[in-house]
Amino acid sequence: MKKLLYTLFLTVFLITSVKAQRVLTLDECIQIALNNNLDIKRSRNNAIAAKANYDQSKMNFLPSLNAGASHNWNEGLQFDNTSGSLVNTTTLSGSGYLSSSLTLFNGFSNVLGMQRDKILYDASEETIKSNIQSVEASIVSSFLQVVTNEENLKIAEQTRELLNEQLEREEKREKAGVGNMEQVYNFRSQVAQQDLNIVNLKNSLESNKLLLIQLLLLDPLEDYEFEGISVDDTELESALGEYDGIFEKSMTFSPSVKAAKLSLDASEKNFKIARNSWMPSLSVSASYGTGWSSNVKLRDENNNLILPVQVLDVGTQFDRNRSKSAGLSLNIPLFNRFQNRNQIQQSKIQVLNSEIGLTQAKNNLTNLIQQAYLNLANAKSSYAAAKESMINLDMAFEFAKSRYENGTIDFVTYLQSLNGKNRGELQLVQAKYTILFRQLILDIYTGEMNNQN
Repeated sequence: MKKLLYTLFLTVFLITSVKAQRVLTLDECIQIALNNNLDIKRSRNNAIAAKANYDQSKMNFLPSLNAGASHNWNEGLQFDNTSGSLVNTTTLSGSGYLSSSLTLFNGFSNVLGMQRDKILYDASEETIKSNIQSVEASIVSSFLQVVTNEENLKIAEQTRELLNEQLEREEKREKAGVGNMEQVYNFRSQVAQQDLNIVNLKNSLESNKLLLIQLLLLDPLEDYEFEGISVDDTELESALGEYDGIFEKSMTFSPSVKAAKLSLDASEKNFKIARNSWMPSLSVSASYGTGWSSNVKLRDENNNLILPVQVLDVGTQFDRNRSKSAGLSLNIPLFNRFQNRNQIQQSKIQVLNSEIGLTQAKNNLTNLIQQAYLNLANAKSSYAAAKESMINLDMAFEFAKSRYENGTIDFVTYLQSLNGKNRGELQLVQAKYTILFRQLILDIYTGEMNNQN
């Protein structure tokens, strides 16, 4: 019975562990980040607001239409507008109206405002793409750091296995009386040192995993594994494209540069609006209204009150008291406490700052592409050299291992050969993943890796 319960418990535990672990690829990590990133969500909300502003600027060309109604109670001496007389009584009255106005000319503010809001909307869309670019680059960097650490850990564990094999061999030799404890202690110290190195690598790997999980805004308490990236030598050794072509493509595609350019265009529209604030404005208006009052009494053809006294019905009063009006209004700004001049100065400064922002965006992209291209070129050179070196280091280590086992070289010489092999493997892994990382970064900034949604 106990065995059966133990088996059931172990089965449930294993099923739970398998379900809890989630393996993520680079593409999946990027997609999760794009869905969860707060900056992207905020920029999308800003784009919705910019679209609403643009729609409103188009509606500003339409006339306004307002309606109103009132019901009043007055007591005492008063002038009754509806009856047109001075009365001293309690009066009930009401009115209703419709009014409309249309701006005919306001210094092209509506036209320029609509153009500005359209530009700002386009800029907000480019800002979304720019944030997506930044998130992709961050995820690629963090993901490949995790993968590189995993590869380094595998190399370290393989080295420990090799040292353990040598330790077991020396322990057997010492027990057989053909070895010595000095060699045993030497290998034990190297195994212990390698164990410490593995612990440090595992700690570094967990830290990098946590950083990646935090970038993805996932629950760090869940178990995640990250699938490595496979690539063949032909891709790693492919010729590097010309810098001028990559740079030009990046500059043309860059959403951050486009957003900065659009921001400058919007600032220039604002400046034109400010300059045109000195111009006169012209508008047309019209209204229709009517009203009633309890002071309007029912009269005969000779305008005599009909007894008993009765208030003229509301429908008749509304029909008789109708009023219409129309007007044309011209407004010429002469002096408004220098507000227009200050607005022009402020908008001019905004244009200058937008020009600086565009220059800064171009400089940032230039620096990023230059560094990524140089690092990629260096990584390709390092990979070619590390690959060639690894062949020689492997041969040298196998030769040293054979000679050490035959007793023709000492432990120090053997250890130097092993350390050289380890360094060569690490350099090869680092060069390989540096190529992958820098190539992906360039693909992101040239638009080749377009995961935007």
